[in-house]
Amino acid sequence: MAQDSDGRSHEAGELTVARLLDEPLLRARLIGGTQGLSRPISWCLPFSEIRGSDASAAAGVVQDLHSVAVHVQATLLARPDAAREVIEEVARGGAAVLLVRRAPEDGVDLASAARAADAVGLPLAQLPAEADYRSVGRLVAAKVLTDSAHVLEYGVRVHRMLGETFAAGSGLSALAYVMSVLARSSVLVFDADGEILAHAEHASAPLVGDKAHLGVSLRCWLAGPDLADSGQDVLVRGDGAADEELHTVASPVKIAGEVYGAVAILEPKGGASPHDHAQHRVIVEQGAPLVASEMLRQRSMREAEERARDDFLDSLVHDRFTDVHELAARSRHYHFDVNARHVVFVAEVPALGAGRSQHLLRSVYALAEPPADGFVLGAYVGGLLVVVRQLSGAGYAGMDTAAEVEEIRRFGRQLQRTVAQRLGVEVRVAYGRAAEGASGVSASYREARIAIELSHRVAVPPVCGYDQLRVFAAIKDLASSPQGRAFAQEVLDPLRRTDRQIGSLQEVVLAYIAESGNLNGAARRLNLHRNTMLYKIERASRALRMDVRQSETQFMVWLAHHIDILNDSQGVLDRERMPPV
Repeated sequence: MAQDSDGRSHEAGELTVARLLDEPLLRARLIGGTQGLSRPISWCLPFSEIRGSDASAAAGVVQDLHSVAVHVQATLLARPDAAREVIEEVARGGAAVLLVRRAPEDGVDLASAARAADAVGLPLAQLPAEADYRSVGRLVAAKVLTDSAHVLEYGVRVHRMLGETFAAGSGLSALAYVMSVLARSSVLVFDADGEILAHAEHASAPLVGDKAHLGVSLRCWLAGPDLADSGQDVLVRGDGAADEELHTVASPVKIAGEVYGAVAILEPKGGASPHDHAQHRVIVEQGAPLVASEMLRQRSMREAEERARDDFLDSLVHDRFTDVHELAARSRHYHFDVNARHVVFVAEVPALGAGRSQHLLRSVYALAEPPADGFVLGAYVGGLLVVVRQLSGAGYAGMDTAAEVEEIRRFGRQLQRTVAQRLGVEVRVAYGRAAEGASGVSASYREARIAIELSHRVAVPPVCGYDQLRVFAAIKDLASSPQGRAFAQEVLDPLRRTDRQIGSLQEVVLAYIAESGNLNGAARRLNLHRNTMLYKIERASRALRMDVRQSETQFMVWLAHHIDILNDSQGVLDRERMPPV
């Protein structure tokens, strides 16, 4: 998009005042308003047709003459006051140029008209006698139609080449390559979040610096208020040392009115020629709908793959395979080694849209790319991000080795850091213990889920493993046994029954235990008076029929409390595993 001195924009390569005046038929001479030569022209009208009725002229109604060349006889500009009136009226309508036909016998002096044209900034051109309205109108129409036909022909050729590439199912990279060849410039295809989906570089306009930086700059353009459906000139900044400005021609990719991304052609340094610039606009305008279709096709395929992967991982972590043959067949499809050792990580993430969830999973899978080692499978299960990581081989012979434990913790930290950076929020990650085979994945997932539930009840670091919660791991079997549940109920129920009368005795006793029997410290922890704390301790002792100040009683309450927490966490997981009613 080019602009003339008035700030009015026009398409590169279209008919302008300068191109029209260069035609041999006109042999026109510009005698006023020399600053408007780049104004576009799309039609020609005689002055007699734009004046309108006397009533509209008296009311000050001005006809819209944008991109119109007005043809007038020189005799209408003979008197200075008449010339000024005509030129001001044409200028108010926004006409591109005023063409004055002067016959030899007229003898009209156009000096006053030229001064009036300079005053209002309207190009004023003097035509020869043979350039009557019919000849000039036919010439303007022929030039405009020729240019339009040329653009249409080029657009059809571009669409055919891109359509053939799209029909072959070659993908976004092939479409970007064909557009790069047509434009002789580098091409970027990116989504609404600014992530580069495909690119093709060309030597005449190489991609400067980090491609992701260009995507972020173009994403800001997509979110701007002036976004149009057709190609636009977009100025972005590179991330080089000079922070240089880069010129691009971009067009948004829309599906059902929603912006899914954009196609951008990076122009050579210093800008492209008007002809090449016009071709770039045609290429992005023709390429954007085909890119949208390809993105929609890939999105449908990706969603189907993700549903199948989510179903496989859900069956894997919940051990819901009907037989070993089904497990073996689906494991081969996802390259899951049923004989290797795996560990399951669980991360609590906020609700995400389809695009952000796919980007997050791609970031997670990138953790397994070289130089990293180990297979990674991730999906969303029950509102959680679940990641299964295959270990590199340490610790195969039974108990975990130090190298295996360090590998697990290192990947947990990488996962937590990646998810937190991607989402911009604090994220908690928990993981189970490593185990072999598909049944080991199910056991590791259960431990990771218990650990993430325990993190809501006890203080743990942002990345925590089930093995780090040693107390809960040690009492796991006891907590799930009938004797353990009965013990916890027998110890805690008396404290809970008394809660309604004088406050939370269970909280009081636990605070007293946490402060190692220090009455003053427990009172400060609960913001109570020392005498009130002493009274509640005595009430708790009577409710338990045991002295809370004795270490044996404190241990019993502590153990019952941990059993109760562990059973609550396991209950959440059991309800998740239950089929819907």
